[in-house]
Amino acid sequence: MNRIVLGIFLVGSLANAADPYRDEIALLLKSHCTKCHGPTKQAGDVRLDDLKLEAGKDVERWMAVRDQVRDGLMPPPKEPKLDSAKARALVAFAAAQTGGQAAKLPNQGNLVPHELLFGTPATGEAAAPSRVWRLSPEGYLGLAREIGRGNLPGLVQPFTKIQERGIKDFAGLYTIDEPSTEVLLRNAEAIVNKQTAHEIKDGVPRGKNDSVGEFVKLMDPKARPTRPQIQSAIALQFRIAIGRAPEAAELERYLGLYDKCVSADDAPDALRTVLKAVLLKTDAMFRHETGGGKADGNRQLIAPNDLARALSLSLGDRRDGGLFQAAGKGELATRDQVAAQLRRMIDDPKADKTRLLRFFHEYFEYDRAGDVFKEKPTDRIKHVPWILVRDTDELVKSILAADKDVFRELLTTSNSFVNYSTKQNKMTRKDEPVPADVIPKGNGKDKPEWLGGVDQVYGFVEWPTPQPAPLPKDTRIGILMQPSWLVAFSTNFDNDPVRRGRWIRERLLGGTVPDLPIGVVAQVPDDPHRGFRDRLTVTRDASCWKCHQRMDDLGLPFEQFDHYGRYRKTETVRDVEATEKNVDKKGKPLGPIDMQIPLSTAGKIADSGVPALDGDYADPRQMITKIANSDRARQVFIRHAFRFFLGRNETLGDALTLQAADKAYVESGGSFKALVVALLSSDSFLYRTPAAVAVNGVKP
Repeated sequence: MNRIVLGIFLVGSLANAADPYRDEIALLLKSHCTKCHGPTKQAGDVRLDDLKLEAGKDVERWMAVRDQVRDGLMPPPKEPKLDSAKARALVAFAAAQTGGQAAKLPNQGNLVPHELLFGTPATGEAAAPSRVWRLSPEGYLGLAREIGRGNLPGLVQPFTKIQERGIKDFAGLYTIDEPSTEVLLRNAEAIVNKQTAHEIKDGVPRGKNDSVGEFVKLMDPKARPTRPQIQSAIALQFRIAIGRAPEAAELERYLGLYDKCVSADDAPDALRTVLKAVLLKTDAMFRHETGGGKADGNRQLIAPNDLARALSLSLGDRRDGGLFQAAGKGELATRDQVAAQLRRMIDDPKADKTRLLRFFHEYFEYDRAGDVFKEKPTDRIKHVPWILVRDTDELVKSILAADKDVFRELLTTSNSFVNYSTKQNKMTRKDEPVPADVIPKGNGKDKPEWLGGVDQVYGFVEWPTPQPAPLPKDTRIGILMQPSWLVAFSTNFDNDPVRRGRWIRERLLGGTVPDLPIGVVAQVPDDPHRGFRDRLTVTRDASCWKCHQRMDDLGLPFEQFDHYGRYRKTETVRDVEATEKNVDKKGKPLGPIDMQIPLSTAGKIADSGVPALDGDYADPRQMITKIANSDRARQVFIRHAFRFFLGRNETLGDALTLQAADKAYVESGGSFKALVVALLSSDSFLYRTPAAVAVNGVKP
């Protein structure tokens, strides 16, 4: 059956697929589907015996087949199960029938079967549909601060992102609505007021801090500016806000606006209105990636200035001057030229590369630890989530700085930053490591509130030096065993093995899990005398297990840690018998008594798509180490990097880009920088094609 998957991949779509593939898929449908979905019986009002086996036909029904088989929902539990090879073949066939197109939402990113993207060497040319991409909230703030030359009091963020899991900023997912427009108008006014801030001295406007001299000169209420001065001011605002000079028609339009607004004594106000209008131009609020550059068959390179902005906002939140200079000189016309500029930016300590760390926030999601409310630990060990997140940030940055085998290091490193901060040494004027938080000192009546600091969450008795420090042996490794990640994937009072398992299924194994059905209340019984693993057996009910079998056994090994992220060997439960006996002389209960019970950390990987990964595991370290060393997990990681930096889900037409990125990563010794350069200099990033044009047999 694997040859079917690869055969389907090679033809790109099934318009020219060989008869044997269609015949074998028809046999699969007949033997496993038409009993319940045939001419005499249509379970769920779904009929499959008359499915057309030609590309582009019965797309909706093929999408349903793809989703049900891929998610393990069909065949149902009482029917013979498809073996993994046959299931992958059927999913691949169904995906090709629907054009292999990607879903729009970020959390639907694994819909294209992994084997179709990495199963065999890809050839051809890639391109993406033309698109206009609204600035991210961070990108807007970066632009506003750049235009306003620093902080802008009163600036309000007008944009939001979806609250879905994982990657948030997807092209085409957001628009600018009326409430956002109102905020943008107020922000534009605040920016222009700062640009034109002045006072009149000796009858002459004098600029204030960070105002724009050329604008200030035109703020004299007694002197009406000349036409060339107004044109020059408009052109300067274009360069500041958009990064290019205005076209002749644009210049005339804004001059016309000035003429409509100006009167005998309010020329400065009229000019401010025009300057605000430039800030509200769509070119300032959106990334335009619609071609316009050099043509290459049915596709076009992104226009130079648009490409400079797109590359800038892929790595950071501000425009990079070097990229715009290169665009002006015609030095963003080839992949090699783009790659050279990207390497320059990545190696430049002053260049804005804030989105590199943001990718790891959105991939691992450990930065959400602060969103999970926790009561103070009863044993008075400090829980300070923002310190835990910052420790993990420092760990990620140190691994990125080394830039060797980055993915495996992120999952398996035995080092960590612990309660980490820095403070400037007054003698040397250099930053030196110090504890971010310390236990309060006190004696007598002024006793310290805490008995143990943040260090002890990691298993340290004293603050370790130097940092990053080796973690206590045989306790934890990598990001998934950082307290920040464990807390982010926990509830107020318990661990959350279901969400942890879902993360591993989707982010490491490239699988999918259906969303919780409407009307289903997901709740683990609150029985304090039972261990959490025992209480979670409620999900083994047939109606739950068809989904939970893809998550629970992946998340349960992390019971090795409590919900504060602390390593443990036993679990605390209520001692019912001792609690019943814990009464005073009058029989009044004196309170609950707890006890420790043995802790199971066993887990299992099943239906990963890689037989060598499937099997039982004794603890989370063993399981994650095995996954981290697999090609599958590395390639799934690259798929997520693609989604983040290109702002969309991958399609079959992106197979060449993904395989080239994977090759660049492997051949560079696991360099994340090389991976980013490969993605952002790929045809999938650089080229655009009309939506009606098919690339590699697949419509984008």
